[in-house]
Amino acid sequence: MSQPNPLTKYFRQPKIFIQLPSKGLYYPPGVLKGDYNSVPIFGMTGMDEIIFKTPDALYSGEASAKVIESCCPFISDARQMPNIDVDAVLIAIRIATFGDAMTISHTCGACGEENNFDIPLQRLLDHFNNIGFEANIKISDEVTVKLRPISYEESSAVSLENFKLQRMLYQTNDLPEDQKNENLNQVYKRLAEIQVELFMTSIEQVQTPEVTVTDKDQIKDWLKNTDSSVYKTIKDQLEKNKDTWAIPEQDISCGACGNNEKVSVTLDQSNFFD
Repeated sequence: MSQPNPLTKYFRQPKIFIQLPSKGLYYPPGVLKGDYNSVPIFGMTGMDEIIFKTPDALYSGEASAKVIESCCPFISDARQMPNIDVDAVLIAIRIATFGDAMTISHTCGACGEENNFDIPLQRLLDHFNNIGFEANIKISDEVTVKLRPISYEESSAVSLENFKLQRMLYQTNDLPEDQKNENLNQVYKRLAEIQVELFMTSIEQVQTPEVTVTDKDQIKDWLKNTDSSVYKTIKDQLEKNKDTWAIPEQDISCGACGNNEKVSVTLDQSNFFD
């Protein structure tokens, strides 16, 4: 029998506790273990930082999933977590590892001066805790569509597929004209298919007075046989949710000329954890 490790008491401890923006909803059974109101977040280990430097793991989303599971033990399978929680958890992990301030560089649009700004990450966490996911869409007095956030696994699959298609588009430039047109048609067709798949994935169910429908084929058949306004109503709500959950732009002021601008903060894992 192995002996207890005398160094256990020196293991890393939680640095901060956060509330999950999803309020603990949309997790499959057994994936979230603990109270969503008080989720412990640990700083990264040396191995976690190495994972974030592995290109293949970054492209597939595997790096973020592994680090989330390492630093947020309440989440046993990060691939299954709702995507609306991912940014908040990654921001919390960065705070736990490096502190609240994140330095970004920006070139002033007025005078061209290069400035560095410290962005307080707690402000971004507060943003996520003050918004909600609008799930229900009332199509008519009798029909209601219920949406769900896609999972991190689903989001990563779409991002990886888009990356591959963008690479195919770039490589198409070197092909003969006839083959170039064929490849372009294939890429654009697949891009359209991805959008439809993502649209269908986001619909959890359709409720009527008689029945609640969850079968994807039946829902797809219904959408094919309804007015275009129904599709547009659902699409508009999906876009609204996407915009609501985007990281808000931050106000900055140029140190040289005083020009005020807004900058985007991106969670590019290849440098977000530097």
